[in-house]
Amino acid sequence: MKKEAKELAAETAKQTVLELMKNNMIKSDKRTPFQKTELLLYNYNSFLEVIKNREEQIAELQENGLRKHSISILPAMNMSHDSYIKSEQEKIDEKIAEIQFNITTTKNFINVIDKELEGLRNEKYFDIIRMKYFEGKTHDEIAEYYHCDVKTVSRQKNNLISKLQIRLFSDESIRYILLS
Repeated sequence: MKKEAKELAAETAKQTVLELMKNNMIKSDKRTPFQKTELLLYNYNSFLEVIKNREEQIAELQENGLRKHSISILPAMNMSHDSYIKSEQEKIDEKIAEIQFNITTTKNFINVIDKELEGLRNEKYFDIIRMKYFEGKTHDEIAEYYHCDVKTVSRQKNNLISKLQIRLFSDESIRYILLS
């Protein structure tokens, strides 16, 4: 009986929170799919820079090995006689494998963004994304490029981001729309 009451209370609380969010009486502290999409675009060049830096780390490791740290005598005293100590090359190989995994993950992420952007390439105002998020141009500069007013740039940018958010976060976008 106690368990059923707890489950009922938890379900009631969940439904209440969802209803309050739906009626805009409370807001989630999470970013909306639109905000996440903009954040990805603003950070796109940083992702590319991270890949470059990690590739440089690998080259540095291959050329110079791991940085030397002072050796503590205490861990060696606590080791049993049959403990395996990794060679310097094994440590380097593990570090390189870890960095390569991170590079692959970031590249896959970038590939997803690129693929979804490619699907919008035929949009009339598509270059707004490149100019705003990748080149850091202002709405005024973009309006001058398109020979239109700033409000048009803002509206078209929002339109493109709305389309891109659905391509990147479709399930999340649907939930957000239903709860808004």
